[in-house]
Parts: sequence; C-alpha cells; structure tokens
Amino acid sequence: MQVSSASQTADADIAGESHALAFRIAFAAAVGLTLGELLGWDFPFLPAMLAVQLLSGRGPLGVKQGLAFVAVMVVACAFAVLVAQIFAHSPLVLLLVVSLVTFLTFLMLARDQAGGAAALFLITTAVVPLLASESASVASGFIQSLIAGSALAVLLTFAAHAFFPIHVQAEPVSALSRNDRDSVALGLANTAVLMSLVIYFMLTPSPVSMVLVLTVISVLRQPAELGGGTAMGLILGNLVGGLAATVAYLLVTLLPSPAFLLLVVLLVGLVLGDRIARGGESAPIYTVALMTFLILLGLGLSPLPQDSGTLFIARVFDVMVGAVYAIGMASLLRWVFRAS
Repeated sequence: MQVSSASQTADADIAGESHALAFRIAFAAAVGLTLGELLGWDFPFLPAMLAVQLLSGRGPLGVKQGLAFVAVMVVACAFAVLVAQIFAHSPLVLLLVVSLVTFLTFLMLARDQAGGAAALFLITTAVVPLLASESASVASGFIQSLIAGSALAVLLTFAAHAFFPIHVQAEPVSALSRNDRDSVALGLANTAVLMSLVIYFMLTPSPVSMVLVLTVISVLRQPAELGGGTAMGLILGNLVGGLAATVAYLLVTLLPSPAFLLLVVLLVGLVLGDRIARGGESAPIYTVALMTFLILLGLGLSPLPQDSGTLFIARVFDVMVGAVYAIGMASLLRWVFRAS
C-alpha cells in the first residue's frame, strides 16, 4: 500500500508539473506578444517566441543563465551585422559564409552541443543578412527587437516560474543517439533547405521572407526525424498554427483591445502548451504549431506596412506552402545524405 501510495503521489506531482509548464508557456506567449504589441515593436512576436523556447527546456532559468542568454544574443547579432556589412558587395562570398555558419549551428544542434547558443546564431545569421539585402532599416529594427526581446523573454521566464513554480523537476529531454554520419547528414540537409529559401528571397524579395525563414528554422530545430508520419505531423502542426493565427487575427481586428489579445493568445497557448508539456513524440508538432501561431499573428499585428484581412490570409497561405516545401525537402535530403 505504501508503494502504491508513493507511486500515486509521484504521478500526481508529475501531472501537476505538466499543468504548471502548460501555464508557464501560455503566460509567456500571451504576455510577451501583448507587450510587444503595446510597445509598438516592429516584430512583436519575438519576446513570446524566445520565451517559449526557453521554457520548453523544462528546467528553471538561473540569473547567470539569463544574463548569458542575452549576452549571447548580443554577440550573435553583432556577428550577423559584421558578416552582412563585410560581404555586402560580394553576395556569393556572403552566401558561402552564411551557409557555413548555418551548417555548423545545425551540426551542433544535431549533436546537442551548446544548443541554446547555436539556435541564436542560427536565427541571426540566417535572417539578418536576408533583411539587410532588402532594407537596412528593417534589419536594424529586427536586431533591436531581438536584443530587447531576449531580455524581455528572460524576465517573462522568471515571472512564469514565479507564478507557476516547479514542484517536481522534470527529466531532461535527452537528444537522440546519433553517430557523426547521421549528425552531418542532418546538418547538410537542414542547411540545404534553409539556404535554398534564403537564396530565393535574396533574389526575389517578399513580405513573408523573414516570417517563413523563422518558421522553417522552428521546424528544422525540432528533434524529429521528419520521416513518414512525423513529417505529416509537422505539416499538420504548421496548418493548425496558421489556422489559429488567422482566426485570432480576425478576432483581434474586430475587437482591437490589448486585454482581448492577451486572452486570445492565452487560450491558444494553454491548448497547445498542454500538449507540449505532456512530452512524447507529438510534442515537437505542437511546438511548431505554437511557434507558427505566434510568428504569423505577430506579422499581422506588426506596425510595419499593415495588411488587409484578405492579404494577411494570402500571406499565411504562402507561409504554409513554404513550410510544406521545407518539411518535404528536408525529409528527402536527410534520407539521401544518409544513404550516400
């Protein structure tokens, strides 16, 4: 009886922590996006996106870790700006440098080495040169939002843990066991997919370039193998996130109120956050759905040139098509590189 009682208590603690994690994710997503909108940021979704990434690591964030996160973001932004300026007049060399850094970051993520720092360098190295090729002012605004957003994301993480504290430490999510050949294959495939989009948008500027690249990065970062049903699941996750963002955008434009925006994002965050908190093979799918939701809704709320509802829906469709291409191509290339 004592063993059974202890087991029930442990199960209850784990369930309670799962619910707390879902509330932390929803809180950070809702407050982060709402604050970004109230502050008039060009990219209001960045604090929410970064905070969700931090919270998905399950463990609490220490003060030193929070300061290190912001410091790495500053270094990553400075590195991206330096690369973009030095090779601004040599597009081919710029693409080679960005491709090399992108491959190294994907390789580190595949090997579970300095994943947090690698993820930040991946975002800045892929997006900043792309935006700089289209508009220096937009690229500058993105960098400022990234740095300020990283600081706000850390504060949101602290607040989320304060309001919904950890009662039992969750087991860390271990990386999949891979040999060097698999890691290199994953890195090459992910780099080829991401760089194909970066090159395309450098040649053909588009209002959805940055949003699509960030969405694809969130997909490729997931620890899924993108094979068979998993690839379909990630496509479904993007679809769910896009549909949720469309409905939320239409509701928020009909009732433009920060309080209403907060409640809408909180509701979606709780639904998707609960599935993320449960863990398992489906967690990456719901993580992608939440990231897609935040990025696309932030696109519609951005103070950058505003879209009509029809144009917003068209851009959501473009992002969904691009995500399907990225997931399908990544699945194919991973198989090809592993087989070769």
